[in-house]
Amino acid sequence: MLQLFSIIPKDIELAIPGNIGFFEVLIVVSFLMHILFVNITVGSSTLAVFQEVRGMRKKEKVFDEFAFQLANHTSILKSIAVVLGVAPLLLISVIYTQYFYPSTLLIGKAWLSLLIILITAFLILYAYKFLWRKMDKGGKKVLHVAIGASGSLLLLFVPLIFIVNVVSMLYPEMWAGSKGFFHGLFYYPQIWQRYFHFILASFAVTGIYLYFWNNRLQKKLNTQSMENNKKQEKFIVYVHGKRLGLQVAIWTTLLQLIFGTILLISFERPIMMLYMGEDLLLTTLLLVSILLTLVMVFFLYQLQKHDVKRYLMLSLTTFLVVLSLMGWMRHELRENYLQPYIDENPRTANDIESN
Repeated sequence: MLQLFSIIPKDIELAIPGNIGFFEVLIVVSFLMHILFVNITVGSSTLAVFQEVRGMRKKEKVFDEFAFQLANHTSILKSIAVVLGVAPLLLISVIYTQYFYPSTLLIGKAWLSLLIILITAFLILYAYKFLWRKMDKGGKKVLHVAIGASGSLLLLFVPLIFIVNVVSMLYPEMWAGSKGFFHGLFYYPQIWQRYFHFILASFAVTGIYLYFWNNRLQKKLNTQSMENNKKQEKFIVYVHGKRLGLQVAIWTTLLQLIFGTILLISFERPIMMLYMGEDLLLTTLLLVSILLTLVMVFFLYQLQKHDVKRYLMLSLTTFLVVLSLMGWMRHELRENYLQPYIDENPRTANDIESN
């Protein structure tokens, strides 16, 4: 045990510049804002490629036009996701300095490659968007799909780097045996469970977003003056976007219940039991989040059947509550994993807080 705690570096002497509780609230809120746009970016880029391929196979323009809409969303939302990621990154490095920095150093090459990967992915996805009309036939269309798929795959790879990073910081006792990022993919527990949990969440969030956005465009279309044929084409695309969005949201959310359970049982047993009755707060948060997730699926299903504003607002409200609960539970999970180490290696807090 003494050897373990000697691995954890002492906190820097500069005190945390504020109340830790306040920073913990900020990190949850800022992370939720960031991950919301990350989810939509990853989901929309992947769905764009699948919809374009579907359009090629069925030779129907509606799928290709909807794929183009998704490519436009990706090119805009990815920039917002990156900007909103600055705050939680700074906050986690301040609150968990002794754990975040060592885990980052252990995958240093992969971490530094993030800039190259993201810049490459962004450039590819810009090309995917702006070459759409110029590469719309024959072999050029196949090449265009390959361009979009390569950009999407890069975006799907990026979360693995962050997941290895944040999981590694929870297991200081495993640092000595770590041999870099690719080794960490199979060395640390929970990596792939967290990854598939994230991917399903990305599609679920994207589905809700697609319904909301296309519903907005459909209503706006009624007030625009244009040729009837063109208006009809746009109307068909928006209806398709709404229908596909709800289908994706409903099914991936239901799958999330399964993969969420798999993730839960992958936790260390003492941590898992906190969510299964040993801690009233965490057990309540888990049960309420599961119940509200089922309620959200019901509202989404009703929205699919009736397409009225009431079910849209109920779905969005329930979704935001579930998102908040998941962010809260994620923070509590990290705190419970690190608390024994923090007790032995206290943070450098300011005098007011330490008193």
